[in-house]
Amino acid sequence: MPLSRLQPSPVLRIERFSDFSAFRANEVLGLGKSTPLRPREFSLSRAILPLREGLFVFQRCFARRYEAEIGTDNGFGLVVPFSFNSIANGDEVDSSMIALMRGKAAVDAIEHNPNTYLMLRFNSDMRHRGWGDFDTGMKYVRTQNDPMARLRAAILEMYAQASVCSDPRHFAALNRPIQETLIAGLDAALLPAEARIARPGSFDKHRRLIARLDEVVEFSGSKPLYSDDLAAAIGVSVRTLQIAAQAVHGVSLHHYLRLKRLWSVRVQLMTGGDGVTVKAAALGNGFWHLGDFAKGYRRLFGEAPSETLARGRRPFRLGIGA
Repeated sequence: MPLSRLQPSPVLRIERFSDFSAFRANEVLGLGKSTPLRPREFSLSRAILPLREGLFVFQRCFARRYEAEIGTDNGFGLVVPFSFNSIANGDEVDSSMIALMRGKAAVDAIEHNPNTYLMLRFNSDMRHRGWGDFDTGMKYVRTQNDPMARLRAAILEMYAQASVCSDPRHFAALNRPIQETLIAGLDAALLPAEARIARPGSFDKHRRLIARLDEVVEFSGSKPLYSDDLAAAIGVSVRTLQIAAQAVHGVSLHHYLRLKRLWSVRVQLMTGGDGVTVKAAALGNGFWHLGDFAKGYRRLFGEAPSETLARGRRPFRLGIGA
């Protein structure tokens, strides 16, 4: 969904400017000076979405020279490109490169054409995830195509949901699972390969960690599973759990937890009786993108969740008529 199709809602603010004299910069990652390269073609659109743990600004900007102290005094900032090319501090930056910011950094950039990108600022410093291991300043990480495509798709779906939202309470309930999906996408895009490799001789330690993780997950019942909460409950960093999941099961932590959540939904659909719905079971286990959930469920179990639910209800109906 391009920015032009997004509509304002109780949770999403839309700003559009066609006159540079009326243009106001957004402060999500600091203020800067913008000079249009082609003033007669000036146009800017942005969609502003606050979530529980940060602020997200999806923007299509005009061709310009941009001079700024970019970054954030608190937390951690990122810029995720959709269609992007600039010369920043003398180096070319393209659509494959995510910018990471801790503190402030001076930027002098030329953007010859309009660029589309997401600016986000997390309230946390995000040091525990393994993709922001520097003290201050800004750095660029070049990403692979598939993880970047999945991250962009999650961002677009988040904005599509926000644009059609009529009840802020409903969207507030989705804040945490939405952010977990985005963080999973950032983990996949930003974590270097060496960060997922366990040290020699550490398998037994990681096996014990995963056994403990399974215990915590089982104790959680059908509650949504979030990597930050699970790591805190076990007393390790998320990065350590990521390495352990890769070492023991050969998959990412998020993939492993997603499988756990899909199995939890399946159990509910098979045993919940007439009071259970597919939507309620999915949302209750942290699946906010229902289309993606249905595809993943069918891929894992070979049937639609509605088919599982129908089969789970059948014995109850037979019993009533016996």
